[in-house]
Formats: sequence, C-alpha cells, structure tokens
Amino acid sequence: MCALIEDSVWYKMKMRTGLSYRTRDGRIAGPVLARGGHSHPWEGRVEGLEEIQYWTDDGLLFASGELHNLDLVGSVRGSAGKAIDQMTLDDYRRGVARLRSAF
Repeated sequence: MCALIEDSVWYKMKMRTGLSYRTRDGRIAGPVLARGGHSHPWEGRVEGLEEIQYWTDDGLLFASGELHNLDLVGSVRGSAGKAIDQMTLDDYRRGVARLRSAF
C-alpha cells in the first residue's frame, strides 16, 4: 500500500489482515480484513461510522485515486496492550525512539 506523507511524497506500506490503520482525517479504521470486491479488497469499520468501508490495495477509498478523508495513511501502533497508566519509563523511551527514527 502507498500512503501519502506530504502532498506528493508516497511510501510503501503493506496492508495486513487484522491490523488497524489511521485515516487521513485521524480516525482509526479496523481491524481490516481482506474480504472486499476486486477493486476494493479490504474492508473494515471506521470509528464514528456505522457502515463498513472498503479500500483499494493502496488504502484509497476511491479507486480513481481521488483523495478522501477516509483513505488509509498509516498503521496504528499499540503499546503492547498496556493501559497508559501501566506504561513504564522504558516503554515511553522506546516509543519516543521509534518516533525519532521515523523522521
């Protein structure tokens, strides 16, 4: 899957069944499943919406390539299932280090 970093810079992202992704407008979508139709093989729910949504292999809502707020732009990374008040300083530091290495 290709996701937009800035207006014209794309990076490759592999869609995987069972993962959650962030939409262009910041909502969480998923977990996604590979069950949709031929042009939109990925499906999942988006927070705040009742209907199931469908995406292309590139994470786009529209197969035409037109950008939409519900396009998938990145995977959601959890904190190993820990509540925020149970995170240790080491967990926090590992998270900050991952963020810094992403830029």
